[in-house]
Amino acid sequence: MKLLAEIVDILVFAIVKIKEIVRALAAILMELLDRGYRKFMEIDISEKLIVVTTIPAFLAVVLSVAQYYIFESYFYINNPLAVYMIGIVLVMLASVFFNGGVKCAVRVLVNGYYLGWIIYLPLAGELTKANPYSLRVGYYMNIAVPILYIVASLYSYFFARE
Repeated sequence: MKLLAEIVDILVFAIVKIKEIVRALAAILMELLDRGYRKFMEIDISEKLIVVTTIPAFLAVVLSVAQYYIFESYFYINNPLAVYMIGIVLVMLASVFFNGGVKCAVRVLVNGYYLGWIIYLPLAGELTKANPYSLRVGYYMNIAVPILYIVASLYSYFFARE
């Protein structure tokens, strides 16, 4: 019986420690969310547009860009440039903390480069070797997001700067 009591004590101790760890992690997460929200409220509307454009950017990464029909079934093609879109989102979110013309130039160049490649892939026949295929909404999201980022960056630089 003494062994069973020791095992129960160890389990109770472990559960209490796990609860403390979860509470501490939750407190840290809530603090980070609060700081992010306060920073979001401090920035001007053009920078808020850039932050909010992260939502369609996420969809551009997740949604399929093309489909083709073979063996009486549809197969979907994921975005081959999705990793670069994730990098662009990180650059755009990090650039919110900086000021100046270099920020605008970096934003426009990075998004323009991505936009060029996403348009080039289907035109060159490099999106898929399956023929025929049709483009899906994810492809158009991959075109719309860099355009939104470019427009918001230019607006931020020319009209909303201090």
